[in-house]
Amino acid sequence: MVVLVSPGLDEARLELWKALEARMMVTMVANCTISYSGRTGSDIGEGERLIVLKGDGCVLVHRSRDYQPVNWQPSGCVFQTRIEDGRLIVKAVRPSPLETLNIEIDRIDFLSAFRLKDEAEFILHSSEEEMQKAILAEPDLIEQGLRVIDFEKKVAPGFVDVYGIDSQGNTVVIEIKKDPAGAAAVKQLVEYLKYLSPAEGKKLRPIIVAPSLAKGVLPTVEKMKIEFKPLTLQKSFETLQKRMKSDQKALKGWLGDAPSEKS
Repeated sequence: MVVLVSPGLDEARLELWKALEARMMVTMVANCTISYSGRTGSDIGEGERLIVLKGDGCVLVHRSRDYQPVNWQPSGCVFQTRIEDGRLIVKAVRPSPLETLNIEIDRIDFLSAFRLKDEAEFILHSSEEEMQKAILAEPDLIEQGLRVIDFEKKVAPGFVDVYGIDSQGNTVVIEIKKDPAGAAAVKQLVEYLKYLSPAEGKKLRPIIVAPSLAKGVLPTVEKMKIEFKPLTLQKSFETLQKRMKSDQKALKGWLGDAPSEKS
C-alpha cells in the first residue's frame, strides 16, 4: 500500500503511474478541473474532489455532495499521465465509443494506492443492456456488414434498442430480449415498425435478438416476417471482455512511454 500526504506533483505522478501499471486502485483528494469529450461534452471548473481510478480502467470523480459521481468513465479506459505547465494531467481514454476524460490537478492533498481482495462471484440476473453493448461493439454478432446508426432510438411507442443499415442498404430494427422472446416482444417490434420508414427502394428488416424464442411464437414471427437472431448473455459478456482487452493493448502503445524516475 502507498499513502502520500500533500505530495509534490512529480512524486505523485510517478507513484500514480506505478500503481496504474500494477492495476492497483488509486484514490486521490485533489484540487482539479475536469473536461470530457465524446458522445457529448462537459467542463467543470476548479474545485477539491475525490478521484478514484480502478485497475480495470474505471474512473469516478466525486464532489463533496451527492452519491453519484460528477464525472465517470466505465471500465476499459487506458490512462496517461504527464506534467504540463505546473499541473498533473491525468487522461482516461475509452476506445469504444471514443471518449476522453481529462483531469488537470494543481494540488494533491492525499494519494493512496492499494489492492482489494475480492474473489466473490458476481451473478448477473438481468442485462439486456450488456447484449446491446455487445451488438454496438461487434455488429457482426448479428450479421456481417451491419452498420449501427443509432441505439435507444425514440419512436412514439418507445425506444428501438438498435437501429442500423445492412450491407444492402435495408433498414434494420432490432428488439433485444435477455429471456426467450414471447408474443409481447413481437407486438412491441411491430408497433415500432409503424413509425419507421426505409430508404426509397429498400425495406425494413425487423429482428428479434434473444437466447431463444418462447414456445409457440415461431409461427407468429414467420407470419409477420420478423427475423430471429440468437444471442445469449454469456456470449455478450465474452464479446465485451475480448473487445476491452484488445482495445487496451492497442491504446497502451498509442499513448506513449512510461514516465522515468527523473521526469
